[in-house]
Amino acid sequence: METKEQVPSVWSNKEFIPFIFLRFSLIFALFIQSTSVAYEIFKVTQKEIFLGLIGLAEFLPILFTAFYAGQLVDKLDKRMILVRSTSAFMIASFVLMLVNFPTIREAIGIPVYLGVCYFSFFILGLTRAFEGPALFALLALVVRKENYTKAIPISSSAFMIGSVLGPLAGGLLLAHLGIEFTLITAFCIMCISMCMVLLISKKPAEISESSSTESPMTRIKEGLKFIWATPIILAVLSLDMFAVFFGGAESLLPAFVKKVLNEGSETFGLLRSAHGIGSLIMMIILSSIPALLRGNVGPKLLGTVALFGVCIIAFGLSGNVYLCFGILLLGGAFDAISMVIRQSILQIKTPENLKGRVSSVNSIFVSSSNELGALESGLAATFFGLVPGIVFGGIMTILTVIFIAVFIKPIRNVTLT
Repeated sequence: METKEQVPSVWSNKEFIPFIFLRFSLIFALFIQSTSVAYEIFKVTQKEIFLGLIGLAEFLPILFTAFYAGQLVDKLDKRMILVRSTSAFMIASFVLMLVNFPTIREAIGIPVYLGVCYFSFFILGLTRAFEGPALFALLALVVRKENYTKAIPISSSAFMIGSVLGPLAGGLLLAHLGIEFTLITAFCIMCISMCMVLLISKKPAEISESSSTESPMTRIKEGLKFIWATPIILAVLSLDMFAVFFGGAESLLPAFVKKVLNEGSETFGLLRSAHGIGSLIMMIILSSIPALLRGNVGPKLLGTVALFGVCIIAFGLSGNVYLCFGILLLGGAFDAISMVIRQSILQIKTPENLKGRVSSVNSIFVSSSNELGALESGLAATFFGLVPGIVFGGIMTILTVIFIAVFIKPIRNVTLT
């Protein structure tokens, strides 16, 4: 009687462990940093538009460099790129730490302080253009292909744990120990991220890629041609870009906490972590019960993004701290399902030698939906008012899902095989 060959555990490659710790520590530090600096920027400006400008500062460098970064990731050693990008993260974090010391901020003045902060966020965005595709490609090199559907929820869970604890830790540290200690903590954790990178061996590109003599433009075109010729990938990226773009209301939390809820930094940190807590709970469920994502993947993807839009509307109309927390928690759970489906589709449907380029395009779409979404929310709040601006974003998210479901039919029947 033949026995089915047992697939080795997802943890059988020891480099998967530092990879997971890298994903956690990096996002944990970045969230502590972004949460506390955003709160400080609103504190000194009292205007929502300055929160939206943070998203713009991070998005612009990704927009202009992601295509080049993607083809470079396919051509070079992934670990080397991560070493350099993490070093850049550390430098930008150190600068943000310095200028947020109250004595230094007072000495340079608010206009210069804001300029340095936005420039630092610009550098962080530029670095993410390289770091994102490198991490995406690296995951496929530290686990077997048969373990992708297990590894992706675990990797995403590490990201979510960092995104949960980061804002919460940032809010608590900011409230009890001040901005200086908060950003010193973020910088130290960034140093731990570098240690995790160094525990991973070199990951050179495939010989066909590393020895390629094609120009960067030719290689970029090859990646774009693949995406355009694969409707389901194009549909998934479009859904991410246009639907979540209008759901960036959480970027307005500093203003919402102060103006609507009349609360302080601790409540801000709690609500900022709610999305991540909901996502983490759902990630654990999905990694424990993989069968939940089998069958009807397309409707599940469309439905969860639409329900995320409903949560945004409900959040904007709520004036109670606990109700807001529950709504953001639920929104995070819906977002987790759609994120796992999207990442699984990209990993499974993309050839190994094109992962960097496809991920670079994905980074533009993701950044468009997040960073530009933050700008859209800031502008909407400025012109329509804080609450109407949030509700508008939720409504547009739902309308976008309906539009894509009607006009991009392949997304309805997608499978994870």
